[in-house]
Amino acid sequence: MKRRTENGKRKVENGLFSVLRFPFSVFLLLLLLTVACTSKKKTVSPMAHAKDYTWMSAKVNGELSTENGENVRFTGLLRMHRDSTVWLSVSAFMGVENARILVTNDSVTMLNRVNQTYLAEPISSLMETHQVPSLQELQSLLLGNGSSDHLELHWAPYTAKIQYEDIHWDEPTTFPMKINKKYERVKL
Repeated sequence: MKRRTENGKRKVENGLFSVLRFPFSVFLLLLLLTVACTSKKKTVSPMAHAKDYTWMSAKVNGELSTENGENVRFTGLLRMHRDSTVWLSVSAFMGVENARILVTNDSVTMLNRVNQTYLAEPISSLMETHQVPSLQELQSLLLGNGSSDHLELHWAPYTAKIQYEDIHWDEPTTFPMKINKKYERVKL
């Protein structure tokens, strides 16, 4: 993968972080979102409506960082139906969708479009083995208790800074999750 350095020259990235950039960055982001969440701002925002919502959708912009100082910017769409569904579509390179994640009360499904793989597991087994919270806890973390439209999430060695934009409340939406027949199922 090529990136520009501070002096404008292109460099080729190697190592674990460049591998994580596409195949597993979305899954790591999901785990990051589910393990720990702290809100850094305590201002009134469009997220203040989060307490009484039924439906929510928003654009997200963010940056995933490692303790080594390497960063990946991403954009995405987040859609939620209270106590029912969390759906996330993430793009990390030139607006091309890298992955989709669907979390329900009983399952987690993730499509990795880069590697043409998918994960489909009961949420109960992920809660047990990977400390993934329940759907309701995940929704609470993603809303940050309605205090701000900026979140900072920590899961060593990763930190994600997320900003919500174009937030819509109580407008019913869909959660598309078609798995291509060519995709290979993976297990954790």
